[in-house]
Amino acid sequence: MHDTRSDPNSLSSDAEFTLQVRQALLSAKHTIPKVAVLLFALDNDGNALVPHSESSRGVHNSVSMRLRSALRDSDTVAVLSSGQVGVLLQSVSGAQELEHVINRLLLCLAEPIPLADRSLVITPRIGAALAPEHGESVHDLLEHAQKDLAKAKTAIQPYSIHLSPTQNLVSSRQWMGELRQAIVSDQLFLTYQPKVNLRHQEVTGLEVLVRWQHPKHGIVVPDHFIPFAERTGLIIPMTLWVLQQSLLQCRAWHDLGLDVSIAVNLSMWNLETQELPGQIAALLRDTGVSPENLELEITESSIMSDPQRVIRTLSQIRSLGVRFAIDDFGTGYSSFAYLTKLPVSCIKIDKSFILNIDTDRDSSVIVRSIIDLGHNLGLKVVAEGVENARANEILQGFQCDEGQGYHFCCPVVAEAMTEFLSAPPSAVTEQTSKKNENWQPLDPAH
Repeated sequence: MHDTRSDPNSLSSDAEFTLQVRQALLSAKHTIPKVAVLLFALDNDGNALVPHSESSRGVHNSVSMRLRSALRDSDTVAVLSSGQVGVLLQSVSGAQELEHVINRLLLCLAEPIPLADRSLVITPRIGAALAPEHGESVHDLLEHAQKDLAKAKTAIQPYSIHLSPTQNLVSSRQWMGELRQAIVSDQLFLTYQPKVNLRHQEVTGLEVLVRWQHPKHGIVVPDHFIPFAERTGLIIPMTLWVLQQSLLQCRAWHDLGLDVSIAVNLSMWNLETQELPGQIAALLRDTGVSPENLELEITESSIMSDPQRVIRTLSQIRSLGVRFAIDDFGTGYSSFAYLTKLPVSCIKIDKSFILNIDTDRDSSVIVRSIIDLGHNLGLKVVAEGVENARANEILQGFQCDEGQGYHFCCPVVAEAMTEFLSAPPSAVTEQTSKKNENWQPLDPAH
C-alpha cells in the first residue's frame, strides 16, 4: 500500500478507506445528496500495473495527486492493496453529476505520466456505485463498483454506471443514434409551465421544458434522454435548438401583445463551451427578443464543477442583459460562498422541499430558511412543486416571491399556453386553474 500520509484526504489502508465510506453513508442518511464510490484499474498498453512494484508506486502517486487536484477537499483518494485506486465522493446529486465528475477525472489522467526513464500513458477503467441506488452498506457499494469495473474492462467506454430499468429502455448506443436523429427530424418539442407571483397571483414568466416524441416509446421525459445527450455531447446542439425555438415562441407571444419572459435550463456541459456567450447573443439578435426576457437556469452542481470558469462564462452572458437563476436549490453542493460572486438574480427551491411543506415541519423550516437567505442576499426566490392551495398559502406567508407547479398550470404546449396567457383576468384565479385541468400534463412525473 502506497503511503500518502502527507495528504490528509488520501488513505494508506483498505480499512481506513472502508471506514471513510461507512461514515459517509451514515452521514448521507440525513441529507439529500448521494454518496459515490469509484474504483480505478490502471494499465499501460493493455498490461495491468503490478501492485507494489517500484514503478507502480510512482504511477499510483502521480495518479493520486492528479485525482486529488480535480476533486473537492471533502472527497477521498486511496491506493488500495489490490493496486486499484479508490475514490469516495461525499456528495453528488445523482448519476448525471457522477458521470460529469468521472469525465473530469478521466481528462486529468489523459496526459502521460513522467517517470525517471520514460513517460507512461495510463488507460484507466472505472467502476462506480451510487448510494442508495446501488446499496446502503459498504459491502454492497464496493461489490457493485467491482462488478461495474469488470464490465468496464471489456467495454469500449472506460467506465460503467448501472442504469435503472426506466433509464435502460433501450441500449445506450441505440439511444444515442435515435436522439441524434430526433434533433434533426423535429421529434423534440417544447412545453411551458408558468411561474406565478404569489402576492398578486399573476404570471411572471414561463419555464421551457423539452420533450421527445419517440416513434416507438411515445413521449419520453428528459430524465431518460438528457444523460445520453450529455454523454455524447449532443446536449450542446440540443440546448441551442431549445434556445432558438423558445426565443422564436417568445417573440410570437410578444407580437400578440403577451409580454412574457422565458427560462431555459443549461447543462454543466453548456457552461464549459467557450462559444456559448456569442451563440446566445446571436440568437437574441436573430429572434429580436430583448435579453431581459431570457433567463437561464443552472444547477448548484454545474456551478461547482469549475466555479472560476463558470463565473467568467456567466458574467459574459450577464453583460448581454440575460438573467440567471439557480435551479433545484438545496439539493446540490453547498454553494453559499459563491452566491455573492455569481451574477444570479434568483434561486429556485427544489420541489422535494415543497411537496410536503404542509405536513413536514423539517421541510417547512428549510424552505423558510432558504427564502430568508435569498432575500438577505437580494435574490428573488421561486418555489417549485406548488401542487395545492395550502402550499400556496404557506409560501405566501413565508413571503416567497413566486411559485411554479400544478396548482397553477401543468406543462403545456405553446398553443395551450397562449390560451392560458390570454384568458381574462390576468391573475391566476380559481376559474382559470380549473380550466387548465382539461390540459392534461404531458408527463405526470415532472
